[in-house]
Formats: sequence, structure tokens, C-alpha cells
Amino acid sequence: MYVSAPVSAILYKCKVTEVDIPYDYEDKNLKITALMKIKLQKRYKPDKFTFDRLKYEYGIYAIRGPRGIPNSLGTALK
Repeated sequence: MYVSAPVSAILYKCKVTEVDIPYDYEDKNLKITALMKIKLQKRYKPDKFTFDRLKYEYGIYAIRGPRGIPNSLGTALK
């Protein structure tokens, strides 16, 4: 799980345990209709997988939502 600024790094490895849990929330900026449950598997130090490292070593230039990762990053996260 990537945490944005000011941290800007991957901090957690989690496993999704349940999806599409109905939920109803809305305000002027956000509407949520479903949730998921996740289980923490591993924590990483904030300096381990920084945005700069993701960019220069793994070719990830933007993190804007759910996405796949290169095999090399998957191996490093294990």
C-alpha cells in the first residue's frame, strides 16, 4: 500500500480478504458505495520503497489508484 505525500512510499503489504461490502457514505467531495477488508502482512520502512526508488529502479512514474506492479518490484516486496 502506497502512502502519498509527505511520506511518498510503499509502507504496507496487505492481502484483500473480502470485497464489495455494501457501504453508504457521501459528502460534497466523496461518495462510497462499497468497501473491502484487508489484512496487514508486512510493514516496510519509509525509506525502503520511496517514490524516487519506484521511479528510477522500477519505472513507476505515477501512482493514482489500483495498478499492477513489475515482476522485479513484486520480488523485492517479498
